[in-house]
Amino acid sequence: MNTKTVLITGASKGLGEQLAKIFSKNNYNIIIHGRDIKRLEALQEAVLKEGVECFIAAGDLKSIKTIYSLAETAEAKNIDILINNAAVYLKKSLTETSFEDYRNVIESNLLAPIFLIKQLFPFFERKGEGAIININSFAGKNGSDGESAYCASKHGLRGFTNSIQYDAVRAGIRIIDVYLGAMNTDMVNGRKDKEKCISTVEAADFIFKLCSDYKSMRVNEIDLARRIY
Repeated sequence: MNTKTVLITGASKGLGEQLAKIFSKNNYNIIIHGRDIKRLEALQEAVLKEGVECFIAAGDLKSIKTIYSLAETAEAKNIDILINNAAVYLKKSLTETSFEDYRNVIESNLLAPIFLIKQLFPFFERKGEGAIININSFAGKNGSDGESAYCASKHGLRGFTNSIQYDAVRAGIRIIDVYLGAMNTDMVNGRKDKEKCISTVEAADFIFKLCSDYKSMRVNEIDLARRIY
């Protein structure tokens, strides 16, 4: 059986780190992206112990050069799965949120995955197969107090991927949007109920299982909600 390859953005910590670990344990070669090179190197060391290949692709996704570089690496390694996991979170009231805040959140959470998908879509199209997993949020379906920038970015990602499902089906590409409730990551630091939030290990395990290539059906989107309140 040929070893498959997955590209994971935002892999230096949190869900992205756990995704890299679960995929490597299941014999996937990994391309890990992030901005913290030391964390990426530590993760690479852990992944290599599983006997697979692991490539580091560092850079800021707001830079088009990083997008081009990631896409080039992904094509060179003949990737099978793209996981758009990288995101930034902001909680501020409307009046406190600056123009630069909106620009930063929307460029990171919306434009970066759009540009990366657009760049890699023709590659998957030529293969006639592949999977794109977008890590979204309940904020991509519902409004939330103090999260206008974050919600706008995640709603936008939902609209974009819903629209390109038509192109994806014709090309044999699976696109799955994963809508997550609050996860136990840095995003919920300061919350009193942090320990009740979704485990990144469990979320990563479930997302890995979503990547099964069923012959007669496809998953478009799925909600992963908290069990404990």
